[in-house]
Amino acid sequence: MSSVSIQHNVKDLITPFLAGKFYSKIGVLTDENTERFCYPLVKDGLPGHELIVIPAGEEHKNLATCQQVWEKLTELHFDRHSLVLIVGGGVLGDLGGFCAATYKRGVDFVLMPTTLLAQVDASVGGKLGIDFQNFKNHIGVFCNPVITLISPDFLKTLPERELRSGFAEVIKHCLISDKSIWRTIKEKTLANQDWNALIEHSVAFKKRVVENDPKESGLRKILNFGHTVGHAVESYFLDSGNRIFFMARQLP
Repeated sequence: MSSVSIQHNVKDLITPFLAGKFYSKIGVLTDENTERFCYPLVKDGLPGHELIVIPAGEEHKNLATCQQVWEKLTELHFDRHSLVLIVGGGVLGDLGGFCAATYKRGVDFVLMPTTLLAQVDASVGGKLGIDFQNFKNHIGVFCNPVITLISPDFLKTLPERELRSGFAEVIKHCLISDKSIWRTIKEKTLANQDWNALIEHSVAFKKRVVENDPKESGLRKILNFGHTVGHAVESYFLDSGNRIFFMARQLP
């Protein structure tokens, strides 16, 4: 299990991690949304790097998009001593991590999750993958990033709908593991939650579970609470005739 660093200032995450390291090339992978809203918070803390931008949305979490990423890495002459920094939510982390883990049999990658859902769930645990033939997360690997860098400052870039989506995962972790925190959060509005404390709690809880059961042979299945039905619904709507579901999810 890789380490996780949580800091408010994005530069306080990137600079210490890169200190003393030498990478032949650094690539920053974003989607169209995180390029606009999140990349500006990141770029000044980085040395020279290449920016790779892919389309946003679950409907692009597929082999065709992976091919675009692999082609771009090849075109830019990335070798096995390169680093890929993935700045985005769960979809981008899943796809970008999968691309990095398979490019030249694996190059170092760092996850920088920008949504609450990705910070408390998708970026922790080493599950990477893409959708295939209308099945969600059907092709993938278990592979951990070098490190996961989390900044609550990214939450300021989110619409309320996206924040609520991630809060559902926070609630799930509290219901599974911590009655006292559940009692605390249910007395507060969404705007008044202590995101720092809640992110730290969720990350610590998920790390404990994953370290005990890295490949979901037993204990880790408790994290699927709500996901089994949810993923079945998403797989249904992955069908090309039902794109309206994903379009609706992305509306503000």
